[in-house]
Amino acid sequence: MLEASDICIAYGGHQVVHDVSLAVAPGEVISLIGPSGAGKSSFLRSINWLEPPCSGTLTFDGSTFRGLRDGGVSKRQLQGLRRSIGMVFQQFNLFPHLSALENVVLAQVHALGRSKAEARERALQELHHVGLGEVTDKLPSKCSGGQQQRIAIARALALDPQVMLFDEPTSALDPEYAMDVLVTMRRLADEGMTMLVVTHEMHFAAEVADRVVFMAEGRVVEEGPAAALIRDPQHERTQKFLAAVKGR
Repeated sequence: MLEASDICIAYGGHQVVHDVSLAVAPGEVISLIGPSGAGKSSFLRSINWLEPPCSGTLTFDGSTFRGLRDGGVSKRQLQGLRRSIGMVFQQFNLFPHLSALENVVLAQVHALGRSKAEARERALQELHHVGLGEVTDKLPSKCSGGQQQRIAIARALALDPQVMLFDEPTSALDPEYAMDVLVTMRRLADEGMTMLVVTHEMHFAAEVADRVVFMAEGRVVEEGPAAALIRDPQHERTQKFLAAVKGR
């Protein structure tokens, strides 16, 4: 469904992602784990070209997207890619003066050109989908952190993506609120949504992901079936990381 090949990303001449390749099957859930600074988020953001790679290619839905040194992408290609790949960030990025419902409606009107009536119907559907039917008229400031993140998930889902990217979606949340978000993500996985998730939630990675990719220093060190890799990592660097995480 999606294949990244030899992706390289650099900031100011400093390379942070080195020749990372990853193939994703329809309905697959992949967790990217590793220490801070491993390049996980940069690689994830390159998949919808929020972080254009300096080299490498992405193949998605019959189209090939080339890194900046290899020709780059057209505006039309970019629009199509971002319509098909939804993203949820660490921060919620909600408009504070708009209600939960209005936040989800606005994205559809601007990104997809839907009428306000159609967008409202779809927004209500997705807010109920993520368990937030009771907060539709509330401002973000009146919602908990977990509710705000689920509004952001509803906003992304309302754009009908084929793939969802999650960049440490629970890192800014208290454990209780984080659990609500993880339950929502688990439900999406059970429904067959293709997902790539950067996370430090090892239980989620082991129980929900089909595959885990461990990155360090901008490279893929080890990957394999989720539960097996987390239970019995083969590479010394992976073993060291998981021992530290499990020991906290």
